[in-house]
Amino acid sequence: MWRKDYAGVILSLARQEHPDTSSYSDSEIVHRVKKYHHAGFILKSPHEERIRELLDSYTKRFTLDFLATQPVPDKPTS
Repeated sequence: MWRKDYAGVILSLARQEHPDTSSYSDSEIVHRVKKYHHAGFILKSPHEERIRELLDSYTKRFTLDFLATQPVPDKPTS
């Protein structure tokens, strides 16, 4: 049987070694990224608009809660 769900991914380099994402508790979060200095989720919903709303909201929140930047190297590392 086919399902017609929608998905979204948000991932950010984080200032914290192990960012605390516990304040993000929406039921659409189906996976939490557990990677050193990263924060991220995979989202799933039967409603496309709900995924868009969450991604818009999380983009703003991630900027405040986690976002870290790093300069681009002069040469590729791999």
